[in-house]
Amino acid sequence: MGSASQYEVVIRLADEGVPVRAIARSTSLPSDQIREILTDALQDGRLLELPREDWPPGFPRDQRVNYARATGVDPIALLYRVQKLFRCARSEAILLLALVQNDQVSKVRDDMAYKSVDVYVCNLRKILEPLKITINTLWGYGYRITPKDRRKLLDMIVTAVQPPEKLDACA
Repeated sequence: MGSASQYEVVIRLADEGVPVRAIARSTSLPSDQIREILTDALQDGRLLELPREDWPPGFPRDQRVNYARATGVDPIALLYRVQKLFRCARSEAILLLALVQNDQVSKVRDDMAYKSVDVYVCNLRKILEPLKITINTLWGYGYRITPKDRRKLLDMIVTAVQPPEKLDACA
């Protein structure tokens, strides 16, 4: 078996959305053992949901990478900070970043169930309403945020992820 620290790494990677087989490749633990660790963590409440088995075919490596490069923040840290900033779930933060980064976002996504996207958008609309930012429906396709509102969100995200010393240098 693996060490206790390996178990914590496995749980943390799963919590960040890394699929089971990717965790197995990175930790050199068998997938069956990874599934067992994650099932135990789910039952103990240390994990909210089991990750998918592996990356879907043709999965874009990470749409958050552009923001990470622009801000100098690790993509996982960026996602975490967006979750904290907007007080939203991981999947909602992923969708919000996609909406900010892209002019239009299709309801058909590799990383989310089709009907789940509608629920996440509904939740995001409630979160963004006090900021006077709306998510528009593109009937038969998906969703979009106006360029002005996308810029406003991007500014909020960049400000939230910048270390204080970088913000001082910009002032």
